[in-house]
Amino acid sequence: MDDLTLINRMLTAERSPSPETTHAARRRLLAEAAGTAATPARGRRVAPLPRSKRTITVAAATACVLAGVSWTGYRWETRPLYHPEPLADMNGPASTFLLAAADAKTRHASDGRFWYVHRVLGETVVASSPYHPGVHYTVQLTQDAYSLAAKSAKEFGTLPREKGPLTGTQWDGPNVDVRPATPADAKAWEADLRPGALDLRLPGPDEERGPFKQEGAELDFDSRDERRLPADPSELRAWILNYATKFDHQRLRNPDLYLFTTAPILLVDRVVTDRVRIATYRMLAGLHDVKTINGTDAAGHPGRGVAMRQTTRDYGTIEWQLLIDPETGRLTASQGIVVTPGRKNSGLRPGTRQYFEIVKTAEWTNAPRDSLLPKDIADPNWQPPVN
Repeated sequence: MDDLTLINRMLTAERSPSPETTHAARRRLLAEAAGTAATPARGRRVAPLPRSKRTITVAAATACVLAGVSWTGYRWETRPLYHPEPLADMNGPASTFLLAAADAKTRHASDGRFWYVHRVLGETVVASSPYHPGVHYTVQLTQDAYSLAAKSAKEFGTLPREKGPLTGTQWDGPNVDVRPATPADAKAWEADLRPGALDLRLPGPDEERGPFKQEGAELDFDSRDERRLPADPSELRAWILNYATKFDHQRLRNPDLYLFTTAPILLVDRVVTDRVRIATYRMLAGLHDVKTINGTDAAGHPGRGVAMRQTTRDYGTIEWQLLIDPETGRLTASQGIVVTPGRKNSGLRPGTRQYFEIVKTAEWTNAPRDSLLPKDIADPNWQPPVN
């Protein structure tokens, strides 16, 4: 298909002009071609416009043309690239598992004033010994992460030290824990007297559900969009993909990988209705190249789930896994397992859990807001205990 035909198919059809408009335009065109519109009648002198007025007229005409071009470009750049369409065949094992998760979530759907989340975020890295040059060992970094949010700023209210109401807040646990990845790593780590994250000059774990972003925007929409998300799977798919392409306006090369690794944010992080979470499972059930797995989370808990692989030059092949409780439809963990390392993770062995998340709690609650917040956020007069 040539480029002009492709563009013609993508353009939205314009409404045909009325017969009166067509006739008037034809009459003006013929008059201009004959020179009647630009040449004054014989014997009648037409005074030229003053220079300033001519300049203003030309500038105004130019501005109108530029505005028209800009508006046309704006319409082209903001027209949606994706539209609701029937989802792919849902007969495979992964589709069956995800549809069962949607049904389980339907049976356990709930609501409340606040959406409360407690996760453990983790990352596996190769650390350098702070005391023995040239010595390295692999460690897992973990840190608790919390969030509390309401459906609106009015419901959540104003926190101490804040000037106005918020829709929610987030906070991290006080410690970044370090744990050796293998017995050999433990031996080298203990020889260094068990250094912590600060001693190893390591920040907290990097949250990465994958994929390593090569296309598509982050789903960083605000609470207004959270309330407008459709609960229909095909409409939700189109909405997410249009948000992903709203900045560069280019269709994704692999939309299924993007959806598999970004849409789970709706299952845990975002304040959406359980109907949207159910639609998310059904949307994921329509993706290609998803397989079922039996996996284990970073805490050693076995579980069932689904997975999809991504291959890049920098990180090799990573298998992104979602572990789901089939009885409740709750996402219990997500993790990226190294299948074949690349240039930037060459120090990690195949099978390493490079990025991971354990979902301790993700639920609606009617508990008092301040009972769910740490004291240093809820109480402006709180002081940490003195040792």
